[in-house]
Amino acid sequence: MNGAKQLLLKPAVILACAIAMTSCDKKGTEPTDPNSDIPGDPTNVTVPAPAVNNLKPTATFETTAGNDSRIRINLLGLLDPTNNYQKIDFKANQNIFLTEDGAVQGFLVKPVSSNNVLSADVVFTVDNSGSMSEEADSVANSIAAFTSLLAASGLNVVFGCVGYDDFGRISGGIDLTTATSLRAYLNRTSFGFPLRGISRTKGFAGTDSLRLASEASGYASSVSGENGVVATLFADQKLSWRAGAQRVFINFTDEPTQPNSTVEWSTETLCQALAGKATVHTVWSGSDTASFFETRLVREKPWRMSTCSGGTIKVVPPSAAGLNLADLPVTGALANSSLLEFVSANPNASHTIVITVKASDRADGKTVYENVKYK
Repeated sequence: MNGAKQLLLKPAVILACAIAMTSCDKKGTEPTDPNSDIPGDPTNVTVPAPAVNNLKPTATFETTAGNDSRIRINLLGLLDPTNNYQKIDFKANQNIFLTEDGAVQGFLVKPVSSNNVLSADVVFTVDNSGSMSEEADSVANSIAAFTSLLAASGLNVVFGCVGYDDFGRISGGIDLTTATSLRAYLNRTSFGFPLRGISRTKGFAGTDSLRLASEASGYASSVSGENGVVATLFADQKLSWRAGAQRVFINFTDEPTQPNSTVEWSTETLCQALAGKATVHTVWSGSDTASFFETRLVREKPWRMSTCSGGTIKVVPPSAAGLNLADLPVTGALANSSLLEFVSANPNASHTIVITVKASDRADGKTVYENVKYK
């Protein structure tokens, strides 16, 4: 009788073992598998090699709370620069591809929405030199409206601001904060009178104002002219960025980037520093871009910060009258952000991640992230 029981029990034991083995699979299909909604890794997909390289995917990586193997990629939306900045709708392993250590991944794409809230840290770098006096009020007023628009979207957004002058100095700013606090900074008063023009972004405010003022003192002392690179690098190094949030810069200027023959504060240095980590979007109110005369390390096109980082460019009139940031391409990029989710082979190791986008024969590109740690 005992022997018969043992024989009857064997199928159950075998079934339990089979279930246990299935649950150990990287992407199991059991109902209890928290990653069962993620497609398995494809075996018949070849990642296309970019030919044009005018798209620059920008992303952050983190694990999912309570499920370390499920990786979350916060990807800033991409716009087609060859098609009037039309948004690119991402479709996994069709026009966007993801590899971990060379292995093509199956993954989900979830557009930002009220049900899929993504974080973005947006910093305005504002040229407050004398030549910007015409544009300054329009820029400040448009920033205020823009912050309200993004805060009402499916993005969890905080905002910062850095002002820079015609002597190469960081002359003002506020650390990453709420839209309300940024508006208050831009609309401060002095002796009972509201600040106007270029004074709006001069001086520091916020809970971290003393530290920022101290950090700004002597920063980039070798520069002697307007330089949006200086302001962007200062913000990148000194502001309180949130983990897992997109980094987006919007630079307002009417002057060339002037590194004063110093590579450290040149466009090429900024492009290397921000590669894959942040995008710079340019609002240019200077001379016609077609007639712009450029000299490396002396007089550089400020919108090159955008072309190298995957940002967008907007040319506005010298007065910036009627400027509406809601109409800028960067708004579309933020609104087109997506969450990519895949299952890592080993969430505790460092990895090389490659994100490739092939939107058309005229718009493609990839970003390689090396030594990525998810947590």
